[in-house]
Amino acid sequence: MINSLSEILIDRETIQSRVRELGVEITSRFDGKPLCIVPLLDGGLIFAADLMREINLPLTLLPLKVSSYGDGTTSSGAITLPWGIPESVTGKELLIVDDILDTGRTLQTLTQLLLDSGALSVRTCVLLRKEYSKNLPADFVGFDIPDKFVVGYGLDLAGRYRNLPCIGIPKNY
Repeated sequence: MINSLSEILIDRETIQSRVRELGVEITSRFDGKPLCIVPLLDGGLIFAADLMREINLPLTLLPLKVSSYGDGTTSSGAITLPWGIPESVTGKELLIVDDILDTGRTLQTLTQLLLDSGALSVRTCVLLRKEYSKNLPADFVGFDIPDKFVVGYGLDLAGRYRNLPCIGIPKNY
């Protein structure tokens, strides 16, 4: 499958190293407080699983199914939450974990929905942030990348390539 890439932007070892660093940063920022990890499915699943193992805090997990891309390569501009927002967010410190910060609509909308639903606080952690999104708010960022369509390590193209251990640009993109 790696042969389907025209370029590897971030290799497996670099991702693993940065995930460890993010775990240390998050552990320090929350200073022993219980934290609820909110991975955004499907793209944030792999990143969240690796990140959780690097955070030294009491953790709970609350995955949310969120979509804004469908089968395309650009955001539709609207997010859908087919499972809704669970009541169990009330009074909790939440950390949304997502694969990529692109337009910022998903994180902005979801943060407000979670706060409106009673979350004590909502912070965000993204693996990737595109160049044109560098001024959008995110509390923790793994890597800044060029404005290219990328796949791997949870990111997909019509459901494929999520299982690649690296981040790369698919051929013909």
